[in-house]
Amino acid sequence: MQMMRRTIHKGFIGSIAAVALLAACQKESVNSDGGSPYGEPVLPAISFAEERALTPGKGFANDEITIKGKGFLAVKDRLVIQFGGTAGTIVSVTDSTVKVRIPELGSTGAVSAQVGQEFYYGPFFPVLGPLQMDTVYPGFRGANGQILNVMPVPGDKYMIAGSFTEYDNSAIKGGVNRLARINADGTLDRTYTYGENLGPTGGYIRPMVYLPDEKKYLIGGSFSGYDQVTNVHCIAKVNTNGGVDNVSVLRPSGATVATSALAGGFRGGVREIFLQKDGKIMVVGDFKFYVKPNYKLQTVELKTDSMHLDSTAVFQIARLHPDGELDSSYHYDLANHQGKVTVNAPISSAVLLPDDKLLIAGNFTTYGGQPAPHIARLNPDGTLDQSFNPGSGADLVIFDMLVQPDGKIICAGRFTRFNGAKAIGLVRLEANGAIDPTFNVGDGADGYALKINRLPGGELLVAGIFRKFAGVSRNNFVVLTAEGAVHKSYNSNGGITNGFVEQVIPMVGQKAALMVGSFTQFDFRSANRIVKMKYQ
Repeated sequence: MQMMRRTIHKGFIGSIAAVALLAACQKESVNSDGGSPYGEPVLPAISFAEERALTPGKGFANDEITIKGKGFLAVKDRLVIQFGGTAGTIVSVTDSTVKVRIPELGSTGAVSAQVGQEFYYGPFFPVLGPLQMDTVYPGFRGANGQILNVMPVPGDKYMIAGSFTEYDNSAIKGGVNRLARINADGTLDRTYTYGENLGPTGGYIRPMVYLPDEKKYLIGGSFSGYDQVTNVHCIAKVNTNGGVDNVSVLRPSGATVATSALAGGFRGGVREIFLQKDGKIMVVGDFKFYVKPNYKLQTVELKTDSMHLDSTAVFQIARLHPDGELDSSYHYDLANHQGKVTVNAPISSAVLLPDDKLLIAGNFTTYGGQPAPHIARLNPDGTLDQSFNPGSGADLVIFDMLVQPDGKIICAGRFTRFNGAKAIGLVRLEANGAIDPTFNVGDGADGYALKINRLPGGELLVAGIFRKFAGVSRNNFVVLTAEGAVHKSYNSNGGITNGFVEQVIPMVGQKAALMVGSFTQFDFRSANRIVKMKYQ
């Protein structure tokens, strides 16, 4: 049984408080009839029926439903019925029923009624539509910690990475440590290796790249060891069936030690990894040093082997040779044996373009001491590409970027202006950095956008922290048209009621997308850091 609660605006509460204060200040007396000195209680103007208040119990936009209750007729001229915060069209009213048409942009949630400044919250009502959560997909089991990335891999499977230590209630001794392969149906692929003493030492895994020639995965994140192999610093190769790719190194004493197949790594976190056409590896993160273990040393007495971690200063961006050696031809000061200065604040997003130029965005305002207002494009040698001109750029941080197939760039963030023009959290740029005026999100999010992704049909999925987008009630998740307008049929779901989105990708061969992050609910249903959305 669902009961209706009434919420009264501050003005109404203030009126009650004023009446109470006046009564308290009057001459003290007791009513001779024993009644309340404060008068009769204020009764609700309307109420919903306690059982089967809505008929039918779910529906599509423009469907007509009947609401049962009482008191509707007396307030019919002030009555508003809302679905997920969007008003429907009232068709007819009696004292005990209201017939109302579900609005085009209505969404799943509690049906509410408004009478003047009074709000009454009614039963939960699912609004159906062409983009819905797949309730068969076992996202309710999901992961016990953040999933930071998801990537399709051969065999109709997906790799997931993050900070989790369990997935799909596997009950595997030692758990599922921060990297897993899952089947298309969302279950754990148990042909991949998991368990005790496997996976990275602490931290998290974020970027993943599949190496088709080697049939291995290149991963990055924040860790200092992998599968009990030490000195695996924030970047590693792992085999397709699990386990870190390692080699044996002969030490001066004749002993051998297992070490990463990559020559070196980084001190700090690795946020992005890209593979260039020539096989070199672009790395972006919050690191300040490239580190390489040197096992060819012995103690002074020459009795025992020794190891030293050689460090080279590099700043947020570096390029490696395929074997993991630092590429000193990329933005490097050969005279001082260190990387050149890059950005003056963190990089939130990076994209390697087809011509091996690197697009970066974040909270920075300079690159190599030159102006770079939260976004910049770098030449293949790491110098600033002056042909990319965003003008004064974003006035605040850019969190994410999406490069469309036509080369245009959509930026999502906390900014409100771009190159002096109004741009509330989302803006689309031409390939040269100029604003594309054909893209318009109006007033955008009332909070800010964190992530943006694209469906094959051109629809844009935007996630962040907001309650409204362009004036439409949305819970931290909205689907836009390719031009930036709120999509009129893809926004009937209830969105994300807690947590954040990290990645959304279309599923191979399906009209569906996988969304991962730190959230635990989607569309008011349990979804532990992963959800499958089906669309038409």
